[in-house]
Amino acid sequence: MTNRNSKKKNQRTQSTADRALIQKIIKLEKEVWQVAQDRYAKRFAELVPADAVMIFQSGILTQPEYLATMNERTISRYEIRNIRGFVPNAATVILMYEAVRLGDESGEEFPSGQVVESTTWVKRGARWVAVLNQETPTQSK
Repeated sequence: MTNRNSKKKNQRTQSTADRALIQKIIKLEKEVWQVAQDRYAKRFAELVPADAVMIFQSGILTQPEYLATMNERTISRYEIRNIRGFVPNAATVILMYEAVRLGDESGEEFPSGQVVESTTWVKRGARWVAVLNQETPTQSK
């Protein structure tokens, strides 16, 4: 027999500290988008370390591969919606959100439509860095 309240009981209530941390990481995530749009490679590399992986519709890129092609990529506009996160442990924050981005890479337009994004941030020393980002296209309604 399934208890209807079991899901509610198993949901972790976010502490005030977790909520504040998530807000801090959301600011960093938005900064990643901005420095990517501005092609500010130095700051991008500070936020997204060399061992990071990005899973895009076009394929899987490491941070060095992304930086090597940064000037071939133009993010003309982006919008982030419904961003939320959770803190599975003191050194990890996972963000999930919807994004729409317009632009091109090497003259080819980005795939159209909205994607669902997930980014895993980890604390290394005193800094938070994004080690994994994945975009998943959503079905058009």
